[in-house]
Order: sequence, then C-alpha cells, then structure tokens
Amino acid sequence: MSSQKKCPDCGSLEIVEDSHYAQNQLVCADCGFILTEGLLTTTYADEEHLQEVTYSRSTGQNEQTSRCVQRGVKRVRDLCKVLRLPSLFEDTAVSYYQQAIKRPGFSLVILEKKEMLVGCCVFVTCRQHNWPLTMGTVCLLLYGDKELFAKTYLRFLKELALDVPTLSLMDMVKTHLNSWCAVSIIHRLNLQVSYGLCGILIGRPMKQQAS
Repeated sequence: MSSQKKCPDCGSLEIVEDSHYAQNQLVCADCGFILTEGLLTTTYADEEHLQEVTYSRSTGQNEQTSRCVQRGVKRVRDLCKVLRLPSLFEDTAVSYYQQAIKRPGFSLVILEKKEMLVGCCVFVTCRQHNWPLTMGTVCLLLYGDKELFAKTYLRFLKELALDVPTLSLMDMVKTHLNSWCAVSIIHRLNLQVSYGLCGILIGRPMKQQAS
C-alpha cells in the first residue's frame, strides 16, 4: 500500500512506515517528508476516550503562573503590613489582585507594571474605606514611577469596573495630625523616662534632682 503513495514534496515513491516514539507514520525515504503522522492510540475504542491537552497543561505553564500570582499576593500583604492596615483591607486588596492578574491587560505585562498593580490594589482598597493614602506614598514605598502608577491605576479601574470615591482632604489632614500627636506623645513619654515626672516640668534629669 505504501508503494502506491507519492511524496508531495519531492515526488519519490519510496514511502516507508517509520515508528517514531511508538507512533507509526508514513515517511519519504528520500527527503524525510512526513506524509501522515501516527496516532497516540492504535484502536478505535481507545480513541473515543482521547481528550485534548492544552499547551499550558503540557508544559507546566499553569504552575509558573500560579507561582507568579503567589508572589504578587505576598507583595500585596507585605505592603498592607508596612502601612499597618486592618486585616479586612488586606483581604480585599488580595482579592482585587487575584481578579486583576487573570485579565489579559495585567497577566502579560512587565514586572514593573505588575508591581504597580500591587500598589493599585492597596490604594483602591484604602480609598473605598475612606482611609487616607496618597499615590505618592504608594510610589515611594514601591520605588515606582508616578506616571506609570497613574496609567496602571486607570487601567485597573476599567478592567474591574470599580467605583472609587474621591479622597477627602479633611480626613487626610486629620490622619496626619493624629500621627503628629502620636509622635509628640511618644517623645514626651521618653522624656518622662529620662527626667522623671518632676524633672520634665523643670527640665532637669532625675540624677541632678537627687544631688
């Protein structure tokens, strides 16, 4: 049967059966052109149960993607911890990241843009909970470019169709004032340790008072 076939590439009639990785196929003996590729199964009954295997499953691409997502989630949690955000904020930001990284607009981008995505998830979460956090603070912590962050932020809102409230300037001022008061209180407590309760009023250390 094989002698009746003709190689479409060189016209040779020297067609032979070749077993390649246990798969029978017809090959031209003169030029090596493959006329028909073999099947993974040799019976019709087996072929009924064949299933397609995607490229990503056969190469482990899914496992690599999963590791990338895990690293991104860790970056989100680390940023939340640096900002000392509540656990609810952290979980929300992680959820946003897991949704966004699956979108084509973020799954196949440069590493720097994925880093900005981490900041966007935390930034949006804080905005939605009326927690004053500026874009400049996020970029400072991530060593990121503000222009790139702004572009990523707008794309992020569009991809997830999120509605983010405007930042309240009064809340931001209040937070900064609270932070300043906290620093002032800590400073005064340190003075009490150094000077004593009476010493802080007259400005002399406890050792000088005792003498």
